[in-house]
Amino acid sequence: MNELETRLYALLARPMRAEELKKYLPAYSKQQIRQALDQLTNEGKILKNKKNRYAHAEHYGCLTGVFQATERGYGFVTPETPDENGDVFIPPYATGKAWQGDRVLVHLTDSPRGHKREGEVMRILSLCTDEVTGTVMQRGKTVFVRPASKKYPDLIIPKNRTLDARSGDRVAVKVMFRGDGRLSAQGAITQIFGRNGTMEASIAAILHENGITVPFPDEVLRQADACGDTVDPAEAARRMDLREKLIFTIDGDDARDFDDAVSLEPMENGHMLLGVHIADVSHYVTPGSPLDDEAYRRGTSVYYPGHVVPMLPVALSNGICSLNPDVDRLAFSAFLEVDKDGRCHKSQFAKTVIRSKARMTYRKMNEIFDGNEERRAEYAFLTETADRMHALSQAMRRRRMERGALDLDLPEAEILTDESGEPVEVSFRARGDAEKMIEEFMLAANEAVAAYMTHRNNPTVYRVHESPDPEKLRVFAQFARPFGYRVDASKPNDTAQLQAVLDGAKDDPRQRALPTLLLRSLARARYDAECLGHYGLQAKEYLHFTSPIRRYPDLVAHRMLFKAISGQQYTKSDWVFCEEAASQSTTREFAADTAERDIDKLYLAAYMEQFIGQDFDGEVSGVTSFGLFVSLKNAVEGLIRVEDLPGDDYEFDDQKMMLIGRRSRVRYTMGTPMRVRLTAASRVTGLIDFIPAPERN
Repeated sequence: MNELETRLYALLARPMRAEELKKYLPAYSKQQIRQALDQLTNEGKILKNKKNRYAHAEHYGCLTGVFQATERGYGFVTPETPDENGDVFIPPYATGKAWQGDRVLVHLTDSPRGHKREGEVMRILSLCTDEVTGTVMQRGKTVFVRPASKKYPDLIIPKNRTLDARSGDRVAVKVMFRGDGRLSAQGAITQIFGRNGTMEASIAAILHENGITVPFPDEVLRQADACGDTVDPAEAARRMDLREKLIFTIDGDDARDFDDAVSLEPMENGHMLLGVHIADVSHYVTPGSPLDDEAYRRGTSVYYPGHVVPMLPVALSNGICSLNPDVDRLAFSAFLEVDKDGRCHKSQFAKTVIRSKARMTYRKMNEIFDGNEERRAEYAFLTETADRMHALSQAMRRRRMERGALDLDLPEAEILTDESGEPVEVSFRARGDAEKMIEEFMLAANEAVAAYMTHRNNPTVYRVHESPDPEKLRVFAQFARPFGYRVDASKPNDTAQLQAVLDGAKDDPRQRALPTLLLRSLARARYDAECLGHYGLQAKEYLHFTSPIRRYPDLVAHRMLFKAISGQQYTKSDWVFCEEAASQSTTREFAADTAERDIDKLYLAAYMEQFIGQDFDGEVSGVTSFGLFVSLKNAVEGLIRVEDLPGDDYEFDDQKMMLIGRRSRVRYTMGTPMRVRLTAASRVTGLIDFIPAPERN
């Protein structure tokens, strides 16, 4: 809101006519006030009653929010300003033809169905999407597309808008007309992904839905190729030369790009100098260039089993910007002076040239830590340094946990594929001390850069994680109480009480759902141009500096930090750009996360196809009004529909997140152990269906 709109909104805490408002705003004309009132009305912030009095929408029993559709016709609206009453139920006849994700204005009504709040969509304030994906179908001479999500209606496709797509093709459709009750929704096919029923077509559709483009524009590829594959000697001569230092990378066995390397040296005062050396992507990707524009648009790399959609072309990400062993590479280095207890005393930063002495893997490093004599002999030149790093990282982790950081290291599914791309193994990803060591070093570097920039009030992009909503924490506390935990939701900054839950749940299968529930109750981390702190890490200042190959905010952090250490002056455009980059990066991260999650579901379903008809032990990982989500020990999750639960009718308690049998009073809640039978698994939709397994004789 601009200044006038802000003042008007404040005045309209009580109903007033337009002419009354003019008395309080003599500096503004009637036309300006009228335009501002129209704008606030269009946004759903204020309403006008029959007596021409304006007031906050809430005053007239209305609110704004996002419409969440269901496959059964009814929906819910999530208020823009969350409160303890939760979502608003919208009956099928009261949706106002809103589609999934639309921003709407809702009038609250009485609820004969017993919902906390019920309402009617009065107006669609803004449309969420003008494009959907689905399958081409034909009924007689009529061609239509059935969207992949049943939350959207079928769309009729005029004959001249089919792109010659055939029945059964998976396509993208531009929505031209949403329908009005008399005429059906219509659209134009804009892209054909392939035959429906293939996982390849489903993956292509998911990437498209989330704005993820695989090929790079030709001019971007040309610029990347022009960067060459060797370091310019003149540029190397201008930098701090670390090529003789013991610096090495540590990554996964299947990693293809290496954007961070580490070093550790003893200092005369008894401290150690920890070096975190990050590929200097900003040297090659310059502001306003085709490479930069494309990286900004993509925002992040996207990973799914056996594949990566990189933020930067391979010529950079796997070439000149990858810290490969035994070759010169340009880096941006953070030097942290730390003591044996993991306390950081000083930090400084410099553009450097390095030559990695080894391409280490987590597996090899963990073997060194475990005392594997063969591996320690193979890498004798770095084992002493590695042992010091190991001890230092453990001390740093202890300090981080002591200050209240949360150990949100939840088990992560790992899907292995064969040469043809078929999933052949699913398990939880193992994380050893080497992985945790690199994480600690990267966290320390990120904090050091953030502190440096904050204390000087320099523009940059921060990684922020705000305190949780007490109401969401209260719901979590209810789940945790039966397991003996007392979580005081009114004290969200007492993270020790939350860490106690995480620690207690580690070795108790019955509590396996608690860490996931806690994560869902926390705010989502995002990017911001303002330093707002990081709740999960309990860090006052934090940003992302360590992965500029795959994250655009890190690239911005490099540019802004270099301006600081080289004495350049910041301009107003730097502040504006950081705000825009933070918003764009948050949006693109969310899209990437959504795509990765949805594609993983396809691979998990494809893997489970071979086990249809077999029984498994699992536990309830989600409870909804329409059924139970059950998670297996290998990270696969599927749905038991409520109608498939035996022997009773079940009611949904949305406060306790529980299904309760009306007659038997049998209760299903998060963590309830269940034995299930797999009945269906679709590599096209990613849906996995279970039923309760018959009791053994």
